[in-house]
Amino acid sequence: MNIKKTIGISNDFWNVTAASGMAGIVAGNLGAGRYTTRADGHEFLNMSSYSYLGLDSHPALIRAAADAVTENASLNTSVSRMRVHFGILRDAEDALSDLFRVEAVTLASCAAAAWSALPLVASGAFTGDVPPLMVFDKHAHFCLNAMKPSVADEAEVRTIAHNDLDALEELCRTHPNVAYVADGVYSTGGRAPVRELLRLQEKYGLFLFFDEAHGVSTCGDQGRGLVLDTMGEINDRTLIITSLNKGFGASGGAIFLGPRGSRHRRDLALRYGGPLTWSQRINTAGLGAITASAELHRSPELKELQLRLQQNIDRFDALVPTAQSGDGLPIRFIDIGSEEKTVRIGRALLSEGYYTSALFFPVIARGKAGLRIMLRADMTRTDIEHFGRLVNELRSRND
Repeated sequence: MNIKKTIGISNDFWNVTAASGMAGIVAGNLGAGRYTTRADGHEFLNMSSYSYLGLDSHPALIRAAADAVTENASLNTSVSRMRVHFGILRDAEDALSDLFRVEAVTLASCAAAAWSALPLVASGAFTGDVPPLMVFDKHAHFCLNAMKPSVADEAEVRTIAHNDLDALEELCRTHPNVAYVADGVYSTGGRAPVRELLRLQEKYGLFLFFDEAHGVSTCGDQGRGLVLDTMGEINDRTLIITSLNKGFGASGGAIFLGPRGSRHRRDLALRYGGPLTWSQRINTAGLGAITASAELHRSPELKELQLRLQQNIDRFDALVPTAQSGDGLPIRFIDIGSEEKTVRIGRALLSEGYYTSALFFPVIARGKAGLRIMLRADMTRTDIEHFGRLVNELRSRND
């Protein structure tokens, strides 16, 4: 990971970002993605919220979270789930498994899911006890790439260029057992070529490992996400990890281990899955919110929220062209280039009432800095149009 080099290159930009008031903001919640700073009462719309459907403040989820704590008379069991756990943990995992037609287990975060699942895949536990060649997409999320040292303890590791299907197929031709690690929807925009990857899976038996943190809930029937909606049904050569506190609106993360009833995989994951075995689990409130969100995902309201989100995506694309325009996904990266200019424009937007995330190395390549925004279903047309005009004005003013 070369942390020393990363600090040397990027720490000055973090200092500038913090000094300009673009990091470490302490705020209060006004609802619908609006916040007020405690320092001076400045109000702003959070354009960097992962709550794509606004479910993190949905009354049904908040009520279910509070009820779960009251009914269980505890925030946690404070013991490994392998020893003792409340019934609400299994209820939440059953709700997820039934909704997505998978065998699901939950963890404290999507990053913990990566920690748990990737070494198991690399060990060969899911590929007939034969460790596969572990091939990482260069743009795979940090929580995936950070696991390479542990994965390399179990299997050979390669990294290929982003969405490079030719390189992947060549590795499939020359190695009998290959696992490919990628995002379904990438956190800086764009998607995996899922249909083409499934063709490689059918042809070579390729094992696919997807991070669907940004795909679940935002797209697909009943919020099944990009990968599952394309696949139809998960198979035993595919494993998916996801966040449950982004589009899903609840808390924690999950691993979709395979088809419903994959008991052997579930047992292996629970017994040997690192933090899944010995670390903290989602607390009682979060589990209550998960069950409520799963129920909402089966209701007509989910489609209405997805439609509102899509309308807002289209509105923004009509105003501010980006490399992601027209992909139907809620993440947009506004390319600026200079790190200093990026922070300057981000600060100007914040002063006008819009918070954006300034991205620079190591999140993206040096000299390719820009602003990442996340569009949401609960944004108003007026907000999007005003924000889009400001972005265009500030970019032209700073050219």
